[in-house]
Amino acid sequence: MEAYIAEWLHLGLRWLHVITAITWVGSSFYFNRIDRSFRPPVPPVDRVSGQLWSIHGGAIYNYSRYPVGPGYVPEKLKWSKWESLSTWVSGACLLAVVYWWGASINLVSGRPGGLDPVSAVFASITTIIAGWVIYDVLCRSIPSDKVLSVVIALFISVSIWAFTHIFSGKAAYLHAGIVMATIMAGNVWFVILPGQKKMLKAMQDGSIDKFDVGADAKRRNYHNNYLTLPVVFAMIAAHFPITYGNAYGWLGFILISGAGVAIRHFFNTMHAGNAQPRWIGAGAVLALAAMVLLAPRDLLSANGGAQAAAVDVGRVTSIIDMRCAACHAAKPTMEGFEEPPKGVVIDTIERAATHAQQIRQVAISTDVMPPANMTEMTDEERKLLADWIAAGAPTH
Repeated sequence: MEAYIAEWLHLGLRWLHVITAITWVGSSFYFNRIDRSFRPPVPPVDRVSGQLWSIHGGAIYNYSRYPVGPGYVPEKLKWSKWESLSTWVSGACLLAVVYWWGASINLVSGRPGGLDPVSAVFASITTIIAGWVIYDVLCRSIPSDKVLSVVIALFISVSIWAFTHIFSGKAAYLHAGIVMATIMAGNVWFVILPGQKKMLKAMQDGSIDKFDVGADAKRRNYHNNYLTLPVVFAMIAAHFPITYGNAYGWLGFILISGAGVAIRHFFNTMHAGNAQPRWIGAGAVLALAAMVLLAPRDLLSANGGAQAAAVDVGRVTSIIDMRCAACHAAKPTMEGFEEPPKGVVIDTIERAATHAQQIRQVAISTDVMPPANMTEMTDEERKLLADWIAAGAPTH
C-alpha cells in the first residue's frame, strides 16, 4: 500500500511540476524575448526607452518599456512571481517523495563506504541550502559580470562533480538541477521582487528619478535566463542512464549544459537583432563532445567473438534469479516494490533474453542497475552477462 501511495504522489507531483515549470519557463522566455526585442520608439515617447510591435493570433500588439515607470503607479500590475514559487515547491515535494522517501533506492550511491539513507537525505537538504547561500555571496562579492559568470559556471561544475561522489548518478544530476532551480527561485523572491517593490515605492514618493532601478536584479534575471535549459536537462536526464550512469557523467552534464547555454545565447542575440549562428555551432560541438565522451565502454570493444557454447547459461540464470528477479518479477519480493519497474519482467532466462539490450545498457554499459546495487551484483557477474549478450543471449 505504501508503494502504491508513493507512486500516485510521484505521478501527481510530477504532473504538477511539469505544468508549473512550463508556465515559469514560458513566462521567462517570453519576457526575455520581449526585453531584447525592444527598439527606440519612433517618434520618441516620453519615459519610454523601447517599443515592440508584434502580431499574433490575428491581432497586432504594441509593447512599451518604462524603465522608471510611466509617471504614476498603474492601478493593476501583472506580477510574475507565483510561477517560480509553485515550480520550486512542487519540485521540492517531488524530491522528497522520490529521493528522500525512496532514499535507499534512488538517492544513495550504493558504493562501498557510501552514505546511508539518512545521511544522504541530510546531505541533500544541506547542499541545496548551501548552493543558494554560496551563489548569493558570490553575487554580492564580485562586481564584474563577466568574472561572476565564470565563477558561477565553475561553482556549478564543481557541484555536479561532488554530487556524483555523494549520491547515485541519477540523484547527482537531479541535485545539480535543483540547486540551479533554487538559485533561480531565490533570485526572484529575494532580489528581483524586493527590487521591484522598492521601485514602486520610489514612484509613489516621487524619488524615482534618483532611484537605482536595480542593476543587481537585472544581473540575477540574466543568470536565470541562462540557467533555464541546464535545469530542464537535469530534470529529464533521469530517463537517460547513458548520461548519468557513465563514469564521466559529471563532465557530460557540464558539456550538455554548456550546449544549452550556447543555444540560449544564440536566441538572445537573435532577439536583440544581432543573430550569431556560431553559438548554435558551439552548442552542437559541445553536444557531440558529450556523445563521444559518454559512449558506452563496450560499444566498440564488446566481446563479439564469444560463442554460445562458451557461455555458462546456468550461471547466467542464477545471476538473473539473484540480482534481477527480486524487483523485476510479476510479484516482486524486494521491499518497496509493488510491481516490476516500468513493467519489465526479468524472472526467467527467456524473459531476460527479450530484454538483453536493455540489460546491456543499464547493467553493463553503465552500472545504474540494480539501483544502488541493492542486490550486490559483482563486476564478474556483469562481465558474464556481457559475454552472454554478445553470444546472442542463448537460453539453453
